[in-house]
Amino acid sequence: MTAFSDYIKLVGRGEKGRRPLTQDEARDALTLYLDGKAELLQLATLLMLQRVRCETSEEAAGYIQALRSRIDPAWQALDVDVDWPCFAGKRRQPPWLLLAAKLLAQNGIRIMLSGHKAVDAVKYQVESACPSLGIRQASTPDEARQVLATDNICYIPLSSYCEPLVDLLALRNQVGLRTPLNTVARSLNPTAAQFGIHGIFHQGYEQLHAEAAQLVGDLNMVAFKGEGGESERSPRTACRVAGVRNGEVYQEEWPTYLEGASGKHGEISGDYLNQVWQGEAVNHYGDHAVISTAAIILKMMGVCPDQDSALEQASTWWHQRHQV
Repeated sequence: MTAFSDYIKLVGRGEKGRRPLTQDEARDALTLYLDGKAELLQLATLLMLQRVRCETSEEAAGYIQALRSRIDPAWQALDVDVDWPCFAGKRRQPPWLLLAAKLLAQNGIRIMLSGHKAVDAVKYQVESACPSLGIRQASTPDEARQVLATDNICYIPLSSYCEPLVDLLALRNQVGLRTPLNTVARSLNPTAAQFGIHGIFHQGYEQLHAEAAQLVGDLNMVAFKGEGGESERSPRTACRVAGVRNGEVYQEEWPTYLEGASGKHGEISGDYLNQVWQGEAVNHYGDHAVISTAAIILKMMGVCPDQDSALEQASTWWHQRHQV
């Protein structure tokens, strides 16, 4: 059995001697830690060495496999269409993604939202807005099944399906930097949904997400630089998407959907989102954020064949949401 320190040496040697871990090595390294055969200091050292030069898709894929092996198979037995991780939180805008998810659920698409309500004095956490929108939370597969049966949408916290990752994500507060596990958290797809949507902070990571997804056998997903790093499209800019379609990596670009709008918003709360959903408040930016985010999923799922028809369908559903 390879000692954990050997993996640190592989990544941390001098310029000519170091190399990234293979997918199998990354899976084995994280498994060693999860099995109690490595210390947190060792894992943190390995992750920071990878962070300095950016983790590879193979390393991310290995970590995804190690963590997926700890997820109760009962989660994967749920009937879910779209895996929708929400790990960034929002600062400049409310989480319009929740209205997009609610809209798709209203039209028969089964959505599983997931995330981690980290303590953050700056960002509004997506989980906090769910109760105001009637998006119920589940902590077990049985609870989730019951919620999905009536609502087509459910939120599950990270602690309910992959508790070991909660403490590992807290490393960011201790070292001051994101680690490769922040990438991995968005990629776990605990319910083995056929489709997935990943929001990223930095341009370029969308390709890494797509390549890692392909390596672990995910067949259909999209990743893009979302508003605030969340899985929500900013309609103010063009959107570069990298994804996997039927097991093959692809790229596409969605043009700007809303010209000249401000990127800042005053009220960021679940109550305000509900007012917009109910038609009690009007938000031009929010309308476009909901429509353009939902459209990406409609095209990915093949509900609509191209971008224009996906945007048109999402717009129709949005403006007719009170008639359903």
